[in-house]
Amino acid sequence: MRSLLTMSLTLLWVTLLTLAYSLRAAPLNSTSRSAPVPVWLFDADNFEFWRDPQGNYQGYYPALIQEINKRYGYHLELKPVNGEEISRRFSTNSAGLYAGVVRTEERSRTKILSARLFDNEVLAASLSRSAAVPEDLNDTRVIFRRDDATQKQVLQHYPWLRFRKLILVDSSTEAFTLLRERKADFYINDDSEMDDTQHYYTLSRPFSELRLPCVMGFSPEMRFMRDNINQLIAEWQHNGKLKALENQSKRNYLVSRIQVTPDEAVWMRDNTLTVWLPKNENFAPLLWQDQRGYHGTVMDMISDMRDLLHINVEVKYTDNYVARLRQDKWPVRMVNVVESRDDSPTDGMIGPALSWHNAYYNRVEQPFLWDEAQVRYKRVGILRGAFSALYLHQRFGNDITLLPAASIEELVSAIEQHKIDFILGDLSSLEGSLRGNDLFHGVLKVAGLTRSDYQIVSWVDSAHPMYPLLTQIHRISSYRTQMERLPETSWLPDFSKNTFKIISVVLLITVLFSLCLLWLMRRQMKQSQAVNRGIVEAMEKVNRAHDDETGSHIRRVSAYCTLLAREIGLPRKTVQDIERFASLHDVGKIAVPERILRKQGPLTAEEFSEMKLHTLKGWRIIQGLSLGPVAENIIHYHHEKWDGSGYPDGLCGDQIPIEARILALADVYDALRQKRVYKPGYTHEHACSLIFAGAGRHFDPELINRFHQLHPKFKVIYDSQAD
Repeated sequence: MRSLLTMSLTLLWVTLLTLAYSLRAAPLNSTSRSAPVPVWLFDADNFEFWRDPQGNYQGYYPALIQEINKRYGYHLELKPVNGEEISRRFSTNSAGLYAGVVRTEERSRTKILSARLFDNEVLAASLSRSAAVPEDLNDTRVIFRRDDATQKQVLQHYPWLRFRKLILVDSSTEAFTLLRERKADFYINDDSEMDDTQHYYTLSRPFSELRLPCVMGFSPEMRFMRDNINQLIAEWQHNGKLKALENQSKRNYLVSRIQVTPDEAVWMRDNTLTVWLPKNENFAPLLWQDQRGYHGTVMDMISDMRDLLHINVEVKYTDNYVARLRQDKWPVRMVNVVESRDDSPTDGMIGPALSWHNAYYNRVEQPFLWDEAQVRYKRVGILRGAFSALYLHQRFGNDITLLPAASIEELVSAIEQHKIDFILGDLSSLEGSLRGNDLFHGVLKVAGLTRSDYQIVSWVDSAHPMYPLLTQIHRISSYRTQMERLPETSWLPDFSKNTFKIISVVLLITVLFSLCLLWLMRRQMKQSQAVNRGIVEAMEKVNRAHDDETGSHIRRVSAYCTLLAREIGLPRKTVQDIERFASLHDVGKIAVPERILRKQGPLTAEEFSEMKLHTLKGWRIIQGLSLGPVAENIIHYHHEKWDGSGYPDGLCGDQIPIEARILALADVYDALRQKRVYKPGYTHEHACSLIFAGAGRHFDPELINRFHQLHPKFKVIYDSQAD
């Protein structure tokens, strides 16, 4: 009886606990699916959230919240509030979700946050001044928005900045008013606050390595929603819907803010806007051409001028474009080529200045260019009328022989027949053309890069009546260019279905054609791999000529990475890519000034900030080369740390791509073992102890566990390939 009573009491106790837990959990689920759950967001007028003339909510977050409600049956309701209120609610964990939260290291530890939605760039707006680097903001009057994370992030990353006056405002409207009244020099905020086409000001990018990751926040009682929302974010990140939503929201916002003044309307009615463009030369991403015609921001801008504003636009194409541009001094220059150190066109820029790179190609059996001066007294092939001719004349005068050609095919044929020694052209454009050229197979490689730095930008004379309006159109068109993709060409022929006999014949032809196509694709893949190997070898050698690192260091780091990647069971293709591209991790140092790169003593804070840019610069250098995500992740993120204290994006934990985590460990081990100008070479044991101590802070703890097992092999690799 006693045992039966004990069992009954136990059963009753378990039942009561289960009931209590159910009652405790029920309000959460019922709240999520019946009573509205507030989604707090800052009531600003930008692409994330705005109201149309009828008062309806528009933008990034209204669309995202609508999809979340539809997918999971939640009842999330947007609640726009001012900055002070949303800051108070978020700091006190007031019930609800929070949109537009900037993820910081502190918030990652203390708050419940979603996966990253998008990154905001930090910009500096001014009426007339520009700031190329953070130091340009010293001794100026700077505005920040009150209760905003931007100020804290800027001061945390650049503690040496000293403003003459720091002004805090409640809204971007107030900030722009102060700028127009000449009561401040710069307004600093993320780019979402700068997308108002009603204001005309100069945008600078002094914080090139600073990005503000935007996420959603959850109060503790809404934690249960995080996994579902993260699942949707991950899915949309993978299929491109999240980026498409960001771009579409930005474009829609800008279109909704276009304003045409009466004077502009009269000018458009009575005049035709003449635009000159290069006929046979590419300036991607502003303008390029292929078999389907011309593409890029410029062509989108011309279409938008015609479609959105009904402007009469006359487009004229010309050879010798840059020479004509400098001679005729057109007031509207959709593609303007300037030297980076030339500040003269800044006043009329209607879009960002983009780096312009040229690359030298030569035959595969010829040596690489350790110094660009080696092309002196050589024969260099260029496309007829291309900017490359002006560049070479300016740099080498008559000490070089130019051989112009009408097409890339002619250039490849000429170098194959030993009629020229080098081809000079834009890296991304020329590479894209050569990849589809059978003549390229086994003939050419990238031999080196030009040292001189040029930029391309869209520019309009600030006195032109259409300057303000073209500025607005350019920003809209730049988003359109990102969103649109070229249609894929179908390789399948159309065939008749009139009779079974005809269908059978055509199917047989199709099968044979498919087999031939597969053979051609396999051949093309081998050609692309050869191109990639040539690019990697060229980049390695150019970087080693610029830096003090040795070829042995690069080979060792590649061997360590391969060892680790295989040990943790990564796919074979990923292991091969890591082995192939690990050597490019510091390619961005090509763009770091030698005074910093070869400095014998410790770097100053300013010099170290410039040195850190090599991750971003390297990533941008190889983006147009189609090396794949593994190469880009290695170059971009190999200085991120497990605890989020690394750079350039402050990623933490599993947010850092696995190939970058592997490279970070391998690179640090080899650097510790090597003798440098600022330290002696450490023993294997000392290097291992320092790496073990970095588990969970600098390095992935799981990789450190594998390193405990593999470190003797690391020692063998280092000792067998020592300098």
